[in-house]
Amino acid sequence: MPSFVTQITGFFSTALGWVTALAVPGVGLTAGWHALMRATAQDEMTMLHHSRGLRNTVIYGGISLLAGGIVSAILGQFH
Repeated sequence: MPSFVTQITGFFSTALGWVTALAVPGVGLTAGWHALMRATAQDEMTMLHHSRGLRNTVIYGGISLLAGGIVSAILGQFH
C-alpha cells in the first residue's frame, strides 16, 4: 500500500479518536445542563425547550458515536 494512503488513514483514525473522545464528555455535560435547567424551569415553555434540547443532545451524541464506529470499521479494512 502506498505511504500516502497509510498516512491519510492514520490521520483520519487519529482525528476520529479525538472527536469520539471529546464527544462523550461533551454530550454528558450538555445533557446534564439541559436536565438541570429543565428541573429548575419556572414556566412551561422553558421546560419544553430544555426537554427538546436534552432529547436532541442524546440523539446527536448517539449518531456521532455510531458514525465514528462505522468510519473506524471502514478504516480498519485498509490496514
